[in-house]
Amino acid sequence: MPRGRPREFDRDKALRAALCLFWERGYQGASISALTAAMGIGGPSLYAAFGSKAKLFQEAADLYVAEEAGEPTRRLAAGDTARASVEAMLRSNADLFTRDGEPAGCMLTRSASTCPGDDPEIQDYLDASVEQRLRAVEIRLERGAADGEALPCHEPRALAEYFDAVVEGMAVRSMEGASRASLHRIVDLTMRIWDTGEGAC
Repeated sequence: MPRGRPREFDRDKALRAALCLFWERGYQGASISALTAAMGIGGPSLYAAFGSKAKLFQEAADLYVAEEAGEPTRRLAAGDTARASVEAMLRSNADLFTRDGEPAGCMLTRSASTCPGDDPEIQDYLDASVEQRLRAVEIRLERGAADGEALPCHEPRALAEYFDAVVEGMAVRSMEGASRASLHRIVDLTMRIWDTGEGAC
């Protein structure tokens, strides 16, 4: 008796299900069996549609960056001053990491902490994402300096790395159970440091 045609599935819906699982468990923690269960498909369909677990992750991460994690970047670009832009970016991340109905923290931060060292494809992707977000902050700080704005550090790259460390720290704290109010207090302190630390480096 001939085999029936494979059941079709909603690729976009399946991708979003994979995104949620990677966000909740990280790259290593999201096994193929867990992914196929969450996505409602079989292993062959996963590989046929996405190529590999690594490619599925990268596509899910691209979607995450474009949608959920895109708002902090948009806030960074939209502020009237570098200070306002950075504060808006930090507060948007604090809100993102503590949204009701979604995993706590950052999908990429969680995945970076669980990425196997022998998976260069994923490591290269994560490294590129770090550089992309650092560069976005650095560019905004450079623009602020060019406009005559006083920055707390004369080295935009070092300052961008500092703010990125604040974001990463908030992501980890949220995964440990920190509240939204707690993360916003971190932002409050960070901006006070901005206001009192001109010329610190």
